Amino acid sequence: MNIRAFILTGLFVLTALICLNSFTAKKSPSRDDDGKILFTRYCTNCHMAPDPASLTKEIWQNHVLPIMASRMGIIYPNYDPLRGLSDEEREIVKKNHIIPDEPILTNEEYGKIVNYILSNAPDSVSLDEKRLTRNNPLKQFERQDIQIAEKTPSLITGLEYNTSTNTLWIGDFYKKVYNWQYNKGITRVMNSNSPVVDFNFYKGDTYFTEIGKLYPTELSTGSYSQLKDSISSTLIAALHRPVHAEIDDLDNDGVPEVVVCNFGNKIGSLSLFKKDKSGKYTEDVLLPLAGAIKCYIKDMDGDGKKDIVAMFSQGDESVWIFYQKDKLKFKAKRVLRFPPNYGTTDMVLVDYNHDGLTDIVTVHGDNADYSNILKAYHGIRLNINQGNGVFQEKFFYPIYGVTKVLAEDFDKDGDIDFAATAFFPEFGKLVDESFVYLENIDQNKFTFKSYTQKSEVPIKTLTLEAADVDGDGDLDIITGNFAQSPGPAPAGLDQKWKSAKYGLSIFFNQLYKSKR
Repeated sequence: MNIRAFILTGLFVLTALICLNSFTAKKSPSRDDDGKILFTRYCTNCHMAPDPASLTKEIWQNHVLPIMASRMGIIYPNYDPLRGLSDEEREIVKKNHIIPDEPILTNEEYGKIVNYILSNAPDSVSLDEKRLTRNNPLKQFERQDIQIAEKTPSLITGLEYNTSTNTLWIGDFYKKVYNWQYNKGITRVMNSNSPVVDFNFYKGDTYFTEIGKLYPTELSTGSYSQLKDSISSTLIAALHRPVHAEIDDLDNDGVPEVVVCNFGNKIGSLSLFKKDKSGKYTEDVLLPLAGAIKCYIKDMDGDGKKDIVAMFSQGDESVWIFYQKDKLKFKAKRVLRFPPNYGTTDMVLVDYNHDGLTDIVTVHGDNADYSNILKAYHGIRLNINQGNGVFQEKFFYPIYGVTKVLAEDFDKDGDIDFAATAFFPEFGKLVDESFVYLENIDQNKFTFKSYTQKSEVPIKTLTLEAADVDGDGDLDIITGNFAQSPGPAPAGLDQKWKSAKYGLSIFFNQLYKSKR
């Protein structure tokens, strides 16, 4: 899950008054033009500039502008930019010079930016009514809810299926790790140092990515551990809120490296850990940027060397490819970039059009931060590889609050279908879009047919996995119930999630019906 946060400092009461008065300020063409220029100049220093019309006036004024101002060294009165941070975290923020010591623009310039934004922002956004009739009843999959533990609410933080042992590995908020097998149930329970959010399987051993603190923090309390012959040992300690990792021998010297997505909070990194001669891992920071959320190891340019594809989702939302040029020496290239209000959360690599080039599917729907409104630009984006590190968006499917995606041939007809979950759906008429299946009808025209399942208790998950769970030859879909809401949710629905006894919801594919 991507929970964006910015840090703030400064002291300018006049700036706040300019902001408050800008609702009624008469729009001036010259001020608007100047504001646009200044907005583009200053707001692209840290990330891709968002469209002012992408958020409402209320959201801009009361939530985003105070944060944005602080990133430029300006602070609003009675506003603590470091609210909620411990003394230790405040010191870390200060040490890393996240907040400018002095304002980087004048009060007048900032006032023009505010005027430009609020003059172009809408008063409100409305539900896209076309979505109410676009979905068909889901029949290809049958949902089965499965209890894995007595404790409620269920808070599943990690899911990974080991195909070599036909075992589902499950991590939860309560620092437990479960093994589950079809027709057997829970076969093993272990303790972890902190909630496990990711699993790796490498040469017969299992590796845990332990996040430390689940919610945003600047404290480095995460770790990467190895489970070998039933004995767990910490390989890498003091990780900064890691959310994903990959282990592989990137330089083919017989010794595996570990790539870690240190999501962090205000600060973070994508880091490569190499084992030295003493057997300890040393860190090489590939990109010191917060929000590293997912990575893959794959040869992206066909030169025979293993590259790294990484997604960042905290402020400067983007996808980077780290091309390996020499032994563990990389050249970084940003290949995709998105505005910070997109809420980027997930990425899948797939050769969608079967041309031998790896395409990138991205998902945007985190709505837990400062702009909790319906966003028409939330959804799934298919970015087709044009060669030479160039990707073009060819397909967009809008889903409010979508957070995870799978790209597989679920119906075995030769093309790529999508399954997606939304942790932040529209909680009223479209709450069933918390799980959406998109059947590929015409690959070349990017035509899909959408399906949802009406349920008394809609899916609520941060995790999504595909595997042939029942061994019948088709791929099933696994979700883990995470019954906590970082933002507002209807009280009745929230209670249903929290009181649900199940931890897993498995959508069994009916393409080849198994005997369950």
